[in-house]
Amino acid sequence: MLFGCPTCADATECYLVSMSTSSTSSSPESDEARERRQWRLLPSEQILWRGAREDVPLARALGLLPVLVFALGTIALLFAGLLKAAEMPGVRNSIATSSLLFAFGVAAILLPRYFFDDCRYLVTDRRVLFRRKRLVRAMARQTISFARIRWHHRVPGIGHLELVVAVPFGPLARTQRVTLYDIAEPERVLALIRDQSPNQHVGDLDVALSERLDVGERLLWGGHPQGLFLDWRHLGTALFGGLTFTTGLAYGYRTGLILLDLEELGLQVRSQIWALLFSAVAISTIVILAVGATLIWYGFLRSRALAHETEYVLTNRRLLIRRGRVQLSVDRAKIVDVATRKGRRGLKHLFLVLDAPYSRALGDSGALSAGLPSRDAVPPVLFDLEDGTVSELILARLSEPS
Repeated sequence: MLFGCPTCADATECYLVSMSTSSTSSSPESDEARERRQWRLLPSEQILWRGAREDVPLARALGLLPVLVFALGTIALLFAGLLKAAEMPGVRNSIATSSLLFAFGVAAILLPRYFFDDCRYLVTDRRVLFRRKRLVRAMARQTISFARIRWHHRVPGIGHLELVVAVPFGPLARTQRVTLYDIAEPERVLALIRDQSPNQHVGDLDVALSERLDVGERLLWGGHPQGLFLDWRHLGTALFGGLTFTTGLAYGYRTGLILLDLEELGLQVRSQIWALLFSAVAISTIVILAVGATLIWYGFLRSRALAHETEYVLTNRRLLIRRGRVQLSVDRAKIVDVATRKGRRGLKHLFLVLDAPYSRALGDSGALSAGLPSRDAVPPVLFDLEDGTVSELILARLSEPS
């Protein structure tokens, strides 16, 4: 039964207006409830930050991979045309190989967008959550051992925020991490996760790392690695790149001589077969030379440049490591010991032994492994230092001012 309203002439109209008003007022609550259900939040959890992947170009490696695959597919297609023009067998196999390579190239373009574009992130007072479609991953904020920020190579203020939990070493070792891809101001989000207040220069790569500390954070020590700045991985990559580049030069020289000899054997330079063969050989030579030059640059030139850009900063709260566009942050409360390994020329490598208080796991940062961890991954290791009192400074427990 509908009762009359002193301000409305029609009781039905008043009822509909009241129902629409009540549904409008309850819609925000339903949206919030739906969001909490999608994220599987606890009833008492409070949301502190929401985020999503920014629309920025992907990493350089993901962009160069399709180019390499398409080049190989073009070479296979040119050889298929060459076999067809020469009326030789194997045309179908070459076309099938070319089609497969082109399919891989298209997949290399589309799959990264499929995996990364629909990423959503959430930070609550208890956890850090990552969601892609129906997949939800969560990590308790108290268990985070260290964080790593990889700044975008082109867009300033954008980067990956990788959160890692210390895991047992040995046969039970496994990776426990949550990565927030391409978020805005990852350094500010990390300060929020750490319950700290960032300063005004946070996220500005033109400012020194020692000037981007949290509010109230004090600088105690700073240093740089010494020595040759190269390890066996870099040397092996550079040597393999040199071998590949030399092979490309030899391949281009010999095939060039063969192409010139074909003219003396009666094959015209402007013929279709000669053009297909020249194109296939030219692209193959360019690909081999490009791969070799890239490996030389990556293994020797890039590694030395990044070594000069590496810095270590110790504060009253954290230990920071910066190598190029990668920045690692470790809370000193999570460092329980420092393992030392001898290096070249009397230098030492300091491995941070980390503790996750709520998971009771110790991560040795690779101190017990046969070889040194990769420097490009920026592990919690201080490479090539004159130890001195650095270990004592790291392990010293400072009382925070009131």
